[in-house]
Amino acid sequence: MPFALDFAFRPHERTVVERNGQIEERPIEALTGGAVGTEPVQFLETDGSSEFVEVRPAPDLRAEVIEDLCADALAEHGRVWNRADPALFALALRVRADALGGHPLDNLELEYLTRNALARSLEALGAQPRPKALRGIDARRLDRVTEFVDAHLDRDLRLAALADVAAVSRHHFARMFTLAVGLTPHAFVTARRMERAAEALRAGTSIEQAATLVGYASSHTFRATFTAQFARSPSRYAQMVRP
Repeated sequence: MPFALDFAFRPHERTVVERNGQIEERPIEALTGGAVGTEPVQFLETDGSSEFVEVRPAPDLRAEVIEDLCADALAEHGRVWNRADPALFALALRVRADALGGHPLDNLELEYLTRNALARSLEALGAQPRPKALRGIDARRLDRVTEFVDAHLDRDLRLAALADVAAVSRHHFARMFTLAVGLTPHAFVTARRMERAAEALRAGTSIEQAATLVGYASSHTFRATFTAQFARSPSRYAQMVRP
């Protein structure tokens, strides 16, 4: 199987996969991803409906990233599971939107997002991190920001608060965050709000309750924002995903 980056939007307590001829079970966490390496993996069974994105970088693009990172030792890596990486989230988000008929993804944006997610994946495996001017906020600070955002999706999140959580200058935070993730802070927060709302709708929550859950006082604004991300209205989405 070619090397690939993958991302799961929904959780699974149980998945059955075949790896190197062996059958095994493992959980998949929501909004996490990983990388398909030298070990061929085939998904055989899940405990429910899946929402999954896989991106297979062109061999020459992957080779360029490996060369840029001086990461030849990591060129033949194994399967990586359950990485919560905002850059991988951004890539999967845009690929899904394009596939669903939402905002189109052009080749230039796709290459940029893929290069960034691939580089961060290799850095997580042990490659020498890129200079700050190229990679933006480091993984540890980015994790803190993501955890803070996810814990406060019902609130009015301000740029200054996110910068303080990251311990980064408020003047430089937005630029460094966008460089690291591939989305502006506003776009990232909005996307995380809509993913939480979608989770609530799948669980049977009303549209009004879902809007309140993620900090929207106006149902109209919520519906428009949700539709922009999922290329379908909240009501249509709920009809499609509920039993």
